[in-house]
Amino acid sequence: MILQKKLFLYFLLFLLLFPQISFSSDNSKAVNIEKLITEYDSIISGYVETSQLPGVAIGIVTNGKIALLKGYGVKKTGTTEAIDKDTVFRLASVSKGFASVLTGLLVKDGVLQWDDKVTKYLPEFTLKDKANTEHLTIRNILNHTSGLVPHAYDNLIEADVPYNKIIEELQKLPSYCSPGKCYGYQNAFYSLITEVIKSATGKEYDTLLSERILNPLKMDGVSFTKKKFISSGNYACPHELVKGRLIPVAPQGTYYSTAAASGLNAGIEDMTQWLLAMLGNRQDVIPASIIDEVCTPLVKTPTELRKYNWNNRLSSTHYGMGWRIFNYSGHNLVYHSGNVYGYFAAMAFLPEQNTGIVILQNSRVYNKYIYAFLDMYLGIWKKDPQNYLR
Repeated sequence: MILQKKLFLYFLLFLLLFPQISFSSDNSKAVNIEKLITEYDSIISGYVETSQLPGVAIGIVTNGKIALLKGYGVKKTGTTEAIDKDTVFRLASVSKGFASVLTGLLVKDGVLQWDDKVTKYLPEFTLKDKANTEHLTIRNILNHTSGLVPHAYDNLIEADVPYNKIIEELQKLPSYCSPGKCYGYQNAFYSLITEVIKSATGKEYDTLLSERILNPLKMDGVSFTKKKFISSGNYACPHELVKGRLIPVAPQGTYYSTAAASGLNAGIEDMTQWLLAMLGNRQDVIPASIIDEVCTPLVKTPTELRKYNWNNRLSSTHYGMGWRIFNYSGHNLVYHSGNVYGYFAAMAFLPEQNTGIVILQNSRVYNKYIYAFLDMYLGIWKKDPQNYLR
């Protein structure tokens, strides 16, 4: 007993003499975020300057604070107009996370329940298989387990067919499994949640999303249409690969009809506010219970192991509701990306570390901006800044 007391006193003395030494439950080294951000910023700046990519906007959040908020490159090749923190991009499928969180707020209010039958709110909606119609739930919409073939009628979205007409066509499709039994990624079907929300609340999706999430988070630059995108006066021009070169193209109006799945526009400053909220730093707007609910792994997505498994970092991949959940080198990572004509967006965060990153770019060229940051932050990256992003 005397020896134990002496050891305890020595330990206390050690803490008093060396207070700068940090301890953590996972024995990881404390991250010098300022040094990391400086190095990361230098790498990204050099890469954008030497590559043919037009530009990218990046926001990084850690421990409840914005560590990086910056635009790199230009809005349009052949010009010198730089991307800034307010330059608007298209979010594409990164829009999906907003829809699931808004649904969660309505569940918390008692307006909806995750496992409510869709027919409770849309009694006229039917799937081709009557039994599947009776079992289809809100949760099935949001975690892509409707039973329909993946990407059902994306071609109609791209052809600018009105959404009410697409809904009619969805009801004619045969199912290849029962709701909840298999994963099949959707855009048209995912946006059925907007019709459920309208039926339950009497409000349009964009109105309610603004009232409950965008306005409280002061995400003032977010919009839902091509007209608003252009009229912002500060938007990134889309670029597409033509004969091996990225050239500027005109913004398209496709995928705005499926607002919940792919229809939002935003700048990087707005998206860092969203990232802060999804990391639990704005529980006055989005309670932690809702974040936990939508970020809970619900269905395995083994094909994503190949698609997203850069450098063999992933050991498991799942989908929650509006978010992908990965095991990234032993760490819980929440992620979603999206692309639409001329744009790519992605957001990733480590909930346990209260750290995340969001990128918006005006081309669909694949890059490793997010992987570079994650590997640097977790101390597992290869020290090869010249080639790391290629």
